[in-house]
Amino acid sequence: MVIKAVSKERISKAMLEFDHKFRGRREWQSWESNQAHRYAINVGGELYPAKKIVSLATGLAVGDFSGGHPTNSYLEKRGFTVVELPRGEAQPLLQFTHNAVYDRRTEINGPFGGSRQSGIAASSTYPVIFLFTGDSGEQYGYSDGWEDGAYLYTGEGQQGPMTLTRGNRAIARHAEDGRALHMFRSLGKGKGYVYEGEFSCADMFKRNQLDVKGETRTAIVFRLVPVGFPSEMIESEVENEEEADFPDSLAAARLVALAACKPGSDDLKQSGPRKIYQRSRKVAHYVLMRAKGACESCERPAPFTKKDGTPYLEPHHVNRVSDGGLDHPRYVAAVCPSCHREIHSGVHGVAVNERLKQRLEVIEG
Repeated sequence: MVIKAVSKERISKAMLEFDHKFRGRREWQSWESNQAHRYAINVGGELYPAKKIVSLATGLAVGDFSGGHPTNSYLEKRGFTVVELPRGEAQPLLQFTHNAVYDRRTEINGPFGGSRQSGIAASSTYPVIFLFTGDSGEQYGYSDGWEDGAYLYTGEGQQGPMTLTRGNRAIARHAEDGRALHMFRSLGKGKGYVYEGEFSCADMFKRNQLDVKGETRTAIVFRLVPVGFPSEMIESEVENEEEADFPDSLAAARLVALAACKPGSDDLKQSGPRKIYQRSRKVAHYVLMRAKGACESCERPAPFTKKDGTPYLEPHHVNRVSDGGLDHPRYVAAVCPSCHREIHSGVHGVAVNERLKQRLEVIEG
């Protein structure tokens, strides 16, 4: 979204409003040290959060426009000095708000890595692959869009047949490699990118479509499903699923789980969300068997036995803040409710989760 034009005087009034209404609030205490704020307006040594001030001056919500270069240029054109806030050893938090607008250079690839030009930008410093989509991609031979609950995302390669290499291979292996898929939609040149959310790759297929030269070629298309897709919408469809998909043998259950994590091109008649749901069930089945009735974090026995006679433990995804996505035995642990709550809400939750990650690396190799 283009930032609404206002005068320098209106921005100055917004600074006064911030001083009177916001600066003293608890959520704005020491905001300069918050990793979410990278730039500030400097007025005689007094610092003001750049995006918040523009929000107050224009009436736009903070999530409705891009920070970084677009906001900084907007302020500098009106005579304000914008400075980058100093950062210590702590890494910026890899967290985005759905439907918020971000600047690719300063808020996505700048702090988190990955190519600033490619549609598929895998980071070498964070467990993440950034995907960029938009209407302008059609001129380069890409055609993306929603179908049956999944987003059909065209792989990379502007000319000739696409191959399962580089960015395309990164998407196909993202669950196995422990890399989250975060998608952004371009609003147009210089207007920023809207965050569409985190996705999981259900499978992929090939189809004929035009390349950048207008010639027909074979393209690779990935079916991506939003993480957190409402499972209740498909639970009833799989209630009577063959029990053979959930073996009693630990070794067999592991093979079934690993096979489910490979995004092949079989059974494309099955919806993407259903495939992701089934994959999650198969991985959870194996992980719970692997734990043998004891929490994989604290190693204590499960707190109680369920009505079906199995020990009660909860699947936990070690590479995410909340559970879901990255369904692969390497990144899913069976934990007791107490450890699960501590990981998500406890003061030592990050440390507990890191130890659990290391334990899974040993268990799964």
